[in-house]
Amino acid sequence: MMKRCIPVILAILALLPACSKQEPTLLKIGDHTITAFLPEGWEHFNYGERHQLRRDFARISLDDLGLQGSDLDRAAARVMPKIGENDRRSVASRQAFLIGDKDALAIDTWDTFSHEYRKRYVFVIDGRSLLAIYTMQGDFSEMEAAFEELVASVAFPDSLDQAGSGNGVSGN
Repeated sequence: MMKRCIPVILAILALLPACSKQEPTLLKIGDHTITAFLPEGWEHFNYGERHQLRRDFARISLDDLGLQGSDLDRAAARVMPKIGENDRRSVASRQAFLIGDKDALAIDTWDTFSHEYRKRYVFVIDGRSLLAIYTMQGDFSEMEAAFEELVASVAFPDSLDQAGSGNGVSGN
């Protein structure tokens, strides 16, 4: 009897990892509705138009920045000072890519003089409203992987079949 149960038990144990696969989280960020896989070990806080992920002193923010028009470059330049950029920082890299079927722009910044204290911003226009995903504070090297996983998993309702399809960007 026990010999017959062993293959069944092994088959059930083999299926357990598939059953426990993390499901994407539905997030309502102001006017934006997205799904994303939240990085493991990060706390999630919902403030309505801003969602924040926290781990120790590190912070990643997802913000609805309102109507900004349809020009992604102009919108990003207009809002960056409002979300923490200043004259002591400069652009280290810019890269255009897609999140599902939507144009996205990744901008890495750093301290102008030391080239340290890197931050990453990802902007995407959903309708005419701008969604920003960015590192607020913390050591960038310690949160880069979590940030990349988050951005790579973002999907909008009109392109949910694109979830996890390789969105994301690596800085130079």
